[in-house]
Amino acid sequence: MYRPGLMGIRSPTIERFLKSFAFSVVLCLAWGCFTFLGAVKLLDGFDVAEALWLVYNAAVCLLFLIRSTPSVVDLDPIHWLVALSTSCSGFAFSKSGTASQTVVSALAEGLIWAGIALGIWVALVLGKSYDVLPALRHVRTGSLYKVVRHPMYASSMGIKLGYLLRHPSLYNCLLLTVVVLLYDRRARHEEVVMSHDASYADYLRRVKWRFIPRVY
Repeated sequence: MYRPGLMGIRSPTIERFLKSFAFSVVLCLAWGCFTFLGAVKLLDGFDVAEALWLVYNAAVCLLFLIRSTPSVVDLDPIHWLVALSTSCSGFAFSKSGTASQTVVSALAEGLIWAGIALGIWVALVLGKSYDVLPALRHVRTGSLYKVVRHPMYASSMGIKLGYLLRHPSLYNCLLLTVVVLLYDRRARHEEVVMSHDASYADYLRRVKWRFIPRVY
């Protein structure tokens, strides 16, 4: 059984709720709001990125409903805050101003499209193990997980780099730096939680890179 740190909530009731199907339904309904907003945006005019986001959010809603019951859940609100802030950080990027060079704009769009498409792929690979908060379900080590430990976070950071290139500003640059640091913390903590499974501890020894092969 996972023992939370000093800031952890020591409540069997909360732990049972986080492991319950009811919590999965709550997350599905919350994520359904993103799906609905994406559908509304598409009604105003087709956009590749918005279409991909709609597919991703719809897939996540479904995965919340079919995911397996975790054997371990994290009970530290600080880690919940880190997970939720990184997941929703895309809304904090400023959309004012656009890249002046066509090549930069094209690169930005490419990063955003590729990042969302990669996120869809990784979400489907995770399948019933998909989650937002740190938890231990069935360990997935196939597909892109053979290359890096956290391909989902890598794709998210790629998307946000695309936002920065599309809307270059000091604010977006600083925000991206903070987001990358938070993703690193999130990944490190998730590895601690997942290491309660011996197969994941072995996986960490085999796959050295967190986000970028042969870099980090």
